[in-house]
Amino acid sequence: MGLPLTGCHSYEHYVQDLARAEAFYTKSLGFKRIGVSTAKAEAHDGMRRLVLAGGRKIHVILSQPLKDWSVAANYLRAHPEGIGFLNFRVSSLTKAIEFLKPRRATFLYDTQVVRDDQGELAQIAMASALDDVNYRLIDDSRYNGFGPSFEMHERAGSYESPLGFTEIDHFTANVRTLQPLTSFYRDVLGFEKFWDIEFHTNDVNPNLPVGSGLYSEVYWHPASGIKFANNEPIAPFFRNSQIDIYCRDNRGSGVQHVALLVPNILKTMDKLHAEGCKFLAAGDSYYEKVPARLKASGFNGSIREDMKALASRDILIDGSAKGYLLQIFSHELSRQFGDAKAGPLFFEVIQREGDEGFGGGNFRALFETIEIDQIAMQKVASQLPLETI
Repeated sequence: MGLPLTGCHSYEHYVQDLARAEAFYTKSLGFKRIGVSTAKAEAHDGMRRLVLAGGRKIHVILSQPLKDWSVAANYLRAHPEGIGFLNFRVSSLTKAIEFLKPRRATFLYDTQVVRDDQGELAQIAMASALDDVNYRLIDDSRYNGFGPSFEMHERAGSYESPLGFTEIDHFTANVRTLQPLTSFYRDVLGFEKFWDIEFHTNDVNPNLPVGSGLYSEVYWHPASGIKFANNEPIAPFFRNSQIDIYCRDNRGSGVQHVALLVPNILKTMDKLHAEGCKFLAAGDSYYEKVPARLKASGFNGSIREDMKALASRDILIDGSAKGYLLQIFSHELSRQFGDAKAGPLFFEVIQREGDEGFGGGNFRALFETIEIDQIAMQKVASQLPLETI
């Protein structure tokens, strides 16, 4: 018996400025407010929270502290704004706990069961190897609402994204050392390894005086399709890696980005650009290498979208023997807002056409484009070498 996950319920984004965060999600990403915390919940939790829908299967809880003792306040004392909870549905919380206890899951509290006019909801949460990011399991199979702490304006699961977002494709996390996190996924949650890659700029040019690299492993839950990509920096230029820079900017490991799945990335990007959401530029040289990279990947088909249309929008292209995928990555929220306190979280938009993997070509391109961006912000140039004895 495995962990009875059925899908993603929501994620919780802790923020200092609730109005600013809501404006970004609703104006730039096309989300919609569908719920707000009740007065009773705000008094109990010391937080004001909003439920935003980004699609039928995409929900974020924005949480701003009202009291210094709240969970949100504790998180924000340690980190800039960022994701503090990942919430997942299970078909049976009892079976989930039976699976997790022998694996030494570290629960934050005992099982909570709430009964109200919407039905019965059971939940439990656990600490993870991802610093202050916690995982919550929710059994809402006998519950008609979103959660007992919220007054809902619209039913969760009813909102159609005007930008075409359909679901969360995956979450990506950055850590300084990967082993504790992959052990958590494998040995505690019972996930399976899906993919890995190791890349260093020395692979391209070993004579570079500076450089950086990463190692990444993707773990997934096959029954539900939930995937987590997990990155660590590697030597010889550990501190110049954008992974280590993220961990310092975030003051710890955390969720680097949320990937949103769409059926038509060209239409989505036109709307996102119109709303002022800022994305990383791929550069002309990227598209010159696409044909050779696709051939090396084993992709022998044709891409339906016009290459010039993709290039004009900086959309990345990769493939495999099974098909191709298109993706693009936004700037960090700290750069969207011009405020370091907004944190290094960013978003990915992805369209899959048969390729369900994490293409090495685009993975490398993401790494390179983020580092170009960080050089522009003088983050890489300012790094000092690690001390030695």
